[in-house]
Amino acid sequence: MDCPDIQLEIKPERKDDAVPPLGQRATRQRRLIYDILRASDEHLDVETLYRKARDIDSRVSLSTVYRTIALLKESRLVDELIFDDDRRCYEFKKTGGHHHIRCQSCGRIVEFETSCEKRLRDKLEAQLGFDVENIRIDVSGYCSDCQGR
Repeated sequence: MDCPDIQLEIKPERKDDAVPPLGQRATRQRRLIYDILRASDEHLDVETLYRKARDIDSRVSLSTVYRTIALLKESRLVDELIFDDDRRCYEFKKTGGHHHIRCQSCGRIVEFETSCEKRLRDKLEAQLGFDVENIRIDVSGYCSDCQGR
């Protein structure tokens, strides 16, 4: 399944101001974790999210971060990205499809869209009879800053 005229577009960020379903107890700490993810332009791992939350509220525990991430994933408000090195990062759910390219040296992640996705979906559905729900393209390589090192 070739895609000869690949067009890439850097995906703009979108933020959603909806109140999250954070379980029975929508505590200040859960809301804080949600707000940090929603406002971030980064792909945050649990440790980074924990440090950012602790900078604002020293009472936030690591277990609260893990439980809140689980609730947000279950509610489909955040996406979990799992990279080759088993590193798990989280990002606030965005509308529309997007993909990631990650630098293997510095870990920088850039989001992009491609016109190839729709053609791939159509071919998979037509040729294999699948109702394709999701296509995720994760690319790794070396960013321009790390190529010269």
